[in-house]
Amino acid sequence: MRRGLMAWDQAEVPKSALEQRLAVLRAVMKDEGFDALVLYTNIARGASVWWLTGFTPYWNEGLLHVPAQGEMVFATALSKRVAEWIESVMPAGRVVTTPKPAALISAGLVKDGAKRIGVLELDDFPAGHAKIILETVPGAQLVDATFAFARVRSGSDAVERGLLLKADALARASCAAVELSTPDARAFMAPCETVARLGGAEECFALASTDLGASRAAVRTEAMGALGATFAARISLAYKGAWTRHARSFARDEKLQEAFDAAHARLMNFKPTDMLNLSAVLAKHFEGLGDLVDFTIEQPRGSYPLAAVANHAGAAEGFNPAAPFVLDVELQINGARWLGAHLVGL
Repeated sequence: MRRGLMAWDQAEVPKSALEQRLAVLRAVMKDEGFDALVLYTNIARGASVWWLTGFTPYWNEGLLHVPAQGEMVFATALSKRVAEWIESVMPAGRVVTTPKPAALISAGLVKDGAKRIGVLELDDFPAGHAKIILETVPGAQLVDATFAFARVRSGSDAVERGLLLKADALARASCAAVELSTPDARAFMAPCETVARLGGAEECFALASTDLGASRAAVRTEAMGALGATFAARISLAYKGAWTRHARSFARDEKLQEAFDAAHARLMNFKPTDMLNLSAVLAKHFEGLGDLVDFTIEQPRGSYPLAAVANHAGAAEGFNPAAPFVLDVELQINGARWLGAHLVGL
């Protein structure tokens, strides 16, 4: 469940920006010969619906019907009592609550005479929903629209960048709020989520790598214990639907902490010059501070707000070097593991 602030601010997300996104998407739909587009959403896969409607779906699943013309319809299995509130924070499209989203969407497809129906991430589309559409819509053909949607979504417009700027500042402030005077990991992380929530984050995951000497794994509060000699805070949060992540490592040893701080400062100043050879670029960037062990790059992809699109092994399909991305880095510094994450490219 989303536990933070969910609200629509027209100054931050003007309807005109959403209308422009829809217009570009429809141009691509026309090129692909799609009569309609259907996007599935659940609590983990709400990015595509958010990008088109300005609303971040939460808790239950739903389907967004994007017709070739006319109003988008978001059918969700949430209860009717929240429909009025959803419409107040969803500036584009119409919301309908129903226990059977696929049946409602199918009715709209039949009314429009849709045949060739694009489905985002067709391989991951629930079989039950697909069955209802195929059995209800005469002559329906479900076509994977993942690459078509990526053509539209691969960049980052001014509205999204503005939200990411606020999300980034909030993530950094949240990460900086850790309590370093305590040996207890829970107390160490306790202030972080408070800063994020009071700053307007609609979602926040505050995790800790409690002992970097043993593992880089980040755990939630209920799994935390005592802090080791080296440890890290990892904050992932969303501001008005825009997701980012920030991580910082700490050491009890004063000299090692100085080296950790220098690596963090270097990460904050990273501006890629050669996106085709990121491993070499990152190794050079941190030269003299530590040895590059691993890295991961994440960007919005399809229905996922952050998905791995590049790592030490190379770039994956869908990586757009021109758009902002989250860079997660692991270094070896004076024999110690160091972790850092930061939003790059704004």
